[in-house]
Amino acid sequence: MSTKINRHLVTKLLEAVKREVNQRLEQSLHNAVAIDLRKEKPPERMPRLCDYEVKIGNRPNFRLPLNKSVTNVFDETDGKLLILGTVGGGKTTTMLELAKDLINRAQNDPEQPIPVLFDLLSWKKNLILADWIVAELKSKYGIQDKIGKQLIQQQKLLPLLDGLDELEPRQRELCLQAINRLLVGENPVKHLVVCTPLEEYKRCKTRLRLQGAVYLRPLTEAQIKEYLVGASSLQLWYAIEEDPNLIELAKAPLFLCMMTLAYEEILIHAWKRLPSKEERLKYLLNAYVRWLLTRKIKSRYYRKEPRPEATRPWLIFLAKRMKESKQAEFAMSQISPQWLQTNSQKNTYRLGAGLTLGGIAGMGGFVLRFILWRHGYIPWNYSRFLGLATERLFLQKVGDRFRFSHELIREHLAQM
Repeated sequence: MSTKINRHLVTKLLEAVKREVNQRLEQSLHNAVAIDLRKEKPPERMPRLCDYEVKIGNRPNFRLPLNKSVTNVFDETDGKLLILGTVGGGKTTTMLELAKDLINRAQNDPEQPIPVLFDLLSWKKNLILADWIVAELKSKYGIQDKIGKQLIQQQKLLPLLDGLDELEPRQRELCLQAINRLLVGENPVKHLVVCTPLEEYKRCKTRLRLQGAVYLRPLTEAQIKEYLVGASSLQLWYAIEEDPNLIELAKAPLFLCMMTLAYEEILIHAWKRLPSKEERLKYLLNAYVRWLLTRKIKSRYYRKEPRPEATRPWLIFLAKRMKESKQAEFAMSQISPQWLQTNSQKNTYRLGAGLTLGGIAGMGGFVLRFILWRHGYIPWNYSRFLGLATERLFLQKVGDRFRFSHELIREHLAQM
């Protein structure tokens, strides 16, 4: 006989996930366009930018009506849904909007499963997916292993899985197989959502045993123009409307947002001359990073901000360390001796930590941060810097954790 899970713990977990979803949606680039350019309060739910194409079971594909949402598709697939799209196509935002609806359901009905966001970037090939989920519940939300296992065994959990495309190809294949085992093995999950780019998924041999899929179609030229008119960016439309390469880039909502926000940092004629899609995207990301670094804000963390030439290397260093550690999120407690870059720095740390052994608690952490600061990798007050990076839209703050506003920004900085 299974032990009934404490309702207080369930309520606490639901509240934590709700805060996470709301904070990530509030800090989205679409909201930044509304606030920075339209000078208006973002709507409770962002209007759908693109068309949704739906496939359920053996039924023919159909276009989702505007009065229907991805939540309706989730219901029609018995809660086993694949969300597909292009890179920057709005897949994660769509999953967050779905999570918001599913959280409300679970809060109003104790019989509904608990939706929880998981990023597959940290999954390792030798881990059973259920065990990894239990570990993630403990790491992110403080849920003890025993309770996490009960949530899975009693089919109380609704995993929302993102980040599949960030795994190496072989590991991605293994992860798809692990997801299928979670769907059909012992104590299978009743409901599950996976979010991934279509092109990456098509390259995989394994197909997920889900009931249906929704594909976020690229924006049409009419939708791009409508968006730019609404964002008071008609000049940008005139600059790109005759260039098929830039229109192609703008078909991804993420890149369209970046273009809109960073337009003053873009030299259109130089951008148009670039020969490849990769170079045009890199140019856009560089322009967007410049805009983030120099946009006028009133910081709550600094009276006098660090100069952009100081802030940029700190962001690059953080992005590189997160990439090395395969982290989608970062917390202050995760500053590690692995961040040290040379043997000399590591030896200095061992010596300093050794001298403080048995002395003042926490001195090892102080020694580590001092060395990192001394070599220019981090500012002295790191928590204040993370607050500034959040204000500047590089990072999103979720509880005591931070994540880059998009994995493309993290990857772009990590390659600098």
